[in-house]
Amino acid sequence: MYLKPKLKCENGIYNLLINNKEMKTPENVSFNFKEKIFPELILKDIKRSKFKNLNQSIYYKIFSLAKDKIFVDKQKYIDEVMKYINTDLICYWENKPKDLYILQNNNWSKQLKKLKKEELKFDFTFNILPIKQKHSSIELLKNKITELDDSILACLLILTKTTSSLLLSYLFITNKIKPRDLYKNTYLHETWQSNKWGIVEEEREKRKSDLLTFKKIYKLIKISYEQQKRPV
Repeated sequence: MYLKPKLKCENGIYNLLINNKEMKTPENVSFNFKEKIFPELILKDIKRSKFKNLNQSIYYKIFSLAKDKIFVDKQKYIDEVMKYINTDLICYWENKPKDLYILQNNNWSKQLKKLKKEELKFDFTFNILPIKQKHSSIELLKNKITELDDSILACLLILTKTTSSLLLSYLFITNKIKPRDLYKNTYLHETWQSNKWGIVEEEREKRKSDLLTFKKIYKLIKISYEQQKRPV
C-alpha cells in the first residue's frame, strides 16, 4: 500500500499527515516546519516515487537526522564528518596505469584547486598510508562546516558517507559542483574499471540510485540557500 501524504498547517506551522496520521521523526518528534516548501518537498517525493515506507524518502531521512540527532548534539556530527578528512577519496591517487592517472589529474586536481581558492589546501599522495593534512586547512574547513545549518549538515554527512569524500561533498553542498560532477568524481575509479571489464547489474543500480540521491539533495540545498537569502 502506497503512502498517502497530505499537508497540514496550523498557526503558520506546517506538518505532513501520512495516511491521516502526523508524520514524525523516528524519535517521535514533530517536524513543525516554518516554511511550507520543505514538507511539500517530502510530499512530492513520496507521491512521485510511490513510496510504501517513509525511510525510502531521502528528504525524510535528512530532516529526521537534523531534528533527532544534529539539533541535539551538533558538535558530535561535525566531529563525525571530519573523521574522513585524512582518508579522503580524492587525496589518494594511483600513478599507474597512465590512463587512470590522467583521469585523476583531469578531475580530482580540479576539485583540489577549487578548494585552494578558499584557502583549503589539501595534498594528495600515491601511498596507501593515511596522509596527515595541514592543520590550518582542517581547522578552516571545520569552522566552515560549523556554520552550516542542521539540514545542510545532515546532507553533508549523508553525502560524505556515500562518496567517502568530505572534500567533494563540501564542494557539492556549497554549490561548487553539480550532481553529475559529484557522481563522476566519486565513481572515477569504478567507471574506469567497468569501461575495461564491464559492470554487474547490482553495481549499475547502486550508481543509478546514488546519482538520483545526489540530484534530490542538490534540489534541497538550492531551496535551503534561496530561503536563507530571503529578507526576514
